[in-house]
Amino acid sequence: MDRFVDVLSLAYFRGRQFGEALRKYLEALNRTQDAEALYLAMSGILIKAELMAEAEDVMQRAVRAFPGSRRARYKEAEMYRDSGRMRKALETFQEASQMKASASMTPELDVLQLSFIYQRMGGINTDLVQFDAAIAAYKKALDLSPENADARIALGDLYLRRGQQAEALGEYARVLTTHPDRALPHYRFADANLQMGNFPEAATSAAKALKIDPQQRKARYVSGMALVRMGRTEEGQKELQEYRKQESDAQAEINDQRDVLVSNRGASALVLNGQAEAALALFRKSIEAHPGAAALRLNLGLALGMLGRHREAAATLQSLLDTAISDSFLVYKSLARDYESLKDEKASQKYGALYIRKIDAALEEELQ
Repeated sequence: MDRFVDVLSLAYFRGRQFGEALRKYLEALNRTQDAEALYLAMSGILIKAELMAEAEDVMQRAVRAFPGSRRARYKEAEMYRDSGRMRKALETFQEASQMKASASMTPELDVLQLSFIYQRMGGINTDLVQFDAAIAAYKKALDLSPENADARIALGDLYLRRGQQAEALGEYARVLTTHPDRALPHYRFADANLQMGNFPEAATSAAKALKIDPQQRKARYVSGMALVRMGRTEEGQKELQEYRKQESDAQAEINDQRDVLVSNRGASALVLNGQAEAALALFRKSIEAHPGAAALRLNLGLALGMLGRHREAAATLQSLLDTAISDSFLVYKSLARDYESLKDEKASQKYGALYIRKIDAALEEELQ
């Protein structure tokens, strides 16, 4: 696990040190006894770190070691889907759907898992504009588990996309009978009614969605449009104005995330190119613009450690904990390493012990 975390720590610094860390990690992995749960958890964490080749390697180990595992095949399909390899994902989901459940799985869980697999197949077929296959997959998911609300909503969405508003309304209505406290089906019901010209019904359902979740901004748009069409222009324009504000806020958040990603990559590249001061300046400037971005502070701390400036590195990483911005296992592992370099054995052991707890928790969470 230490070798694994070393690779994760250098996800943005893919130079000589990353290559050496990867080599040591693979050597350790080759000596490790096959463990399905460990492989799947590691793969999921690698995907989040955008180390896709490394994630696929671990996933393939899981599939080879446990060829009869539906869970491993399902996780493999999710990996392909998340990386945009939709046809490969669909093929793998189809293989998973034909596999038997493990001996320890209850019949009830078996049915739920299969229903979810067919739901995923429906979503991928929709993305591939294979609507007939998508409808068949969603219906299969619902045959297996009629209570699968997400599959029923997705089927309704597909009907709505094909202009079959009445069929869509029927699916949404069935969800609302069992899940009246969920905002999404109320919004979908409102949207279908808006498209059909049933403006009072659209306004009423959109209001229910917003009462449950005021941040359901698409429901606010439906509400505004329905009210305007009903002649309640002032109320409708107020809703549409709030919708535009929420859309603007959401876009600003996306822009911030993109800026953080670009800054991380740019500063890390400068470190690898030997432009240490320029890299540190870029990290610090980006942190001023995005003070709550944990990845920037973490990578600044890692960069300082790589440059041998361990006291500054420890202070930077400690700020993540002190401000409750992040308590990731990567922070604790890096702090333990920096304090070891500073000959502070007590602090190094403290953070090393916390790191072990955190990495265990992260692996367990990944499998939930």
